[in-house]
Amino acid sequence: MRELQITKQSSNHLLKYWECDTNILAIINITNDSFSDGGLFIDFTSAIEYACLCVKNGAKVLDLGAQSTRPGAVEVGAELEIKRLIPIIKELKLIHPDIQLSIDTFHHSVAKTCLNAGADWVNDISGGRHDPEIFNVIADYECPYVLTHSRGNSMTMDSLAKYNNIVMDVKNELSNQIELAFSAGVKAKQIIIDPGIGFAKNVDQNLSLLRNLEEFVSMNYPVLVGPSRKRFIGFVINESHPNNRIFGTAAVASRCVIAGVNFLRVHDIKEISQVIKMTKSII
Repeated sequence: MRELQITKQSSNHLLKYWECDTNILAIINITNDSFSDGGLFIDFTSAIEYACLCVKNGAKVLDLGAQSTRPGAVEVGAELEIKRLIPIIKELKLIHPDIQLSIDTFHHSVAKTCLNAGADWVNDISGGRHDPEIFNVIADYECPYVLTHSRGNSMTMDSLAKYNNIVMDVKNELSNQIELAFSAGVKAKQIIIDPGIGFAKNVDQNLSLLRNLEEFVSMNYPVLVGPSRKRFIGFVINESHPNNRIFGTAAVASRCVIAGVNFLRVHDIKEISQVIKMTKSII
């Protein structure tokens, strides 16, 4: 039970971030095939060094993922996710005991094992659809839970980008998953909603969600947006290489600050920190 108590303490500690400025959640992909940085941090040493750099550059939360969620990504399985994640979680908790660690997974077994190892959040891009048992884990550990809107999986989501009204449909589908989480014992104060930019949405749909972010802020949950270097930005600015989409990402980040988004999940920590600070100085 000791691990559970630590996680509850971390959840309470995090509440201060929900009531203040937009904060950065740093993307740390411990994968071979992520669309922008696959393979860069797959080994222990490079992952730890990069995570420490993210903290130095202003990240409030480190989002560790061992499964790529790009379109077409093949699932590696819970066992390999756990093998990749646990040593890094343990080391980061020794180096940075006060930093929040988020685990990007849709498997309940990965979530539970990582929370026991010292992780603080679970970031589930399936919003509980892939493995509904994850809601029971979230309820048991009383940890923050990023509930993301998506449809299908990495192989099928592009074919499911069909909506009557993108904003209302996403809000309704988020609300449905929230109700399922509640039925498993998850509390409202644990939930962070993510409209799922890039997940089963085309370019115009992503842009429409960004124009209407206030609709999600008005749902009265902390809001997280993850636009970093994504394909729709490349389409708009005519930039095929993800690493060259930082200025497009910066524009989206500024829009998120204006809308009152609580968390931005990004690759470029220092640069987007500056965008947030500058935007806040103007509005």
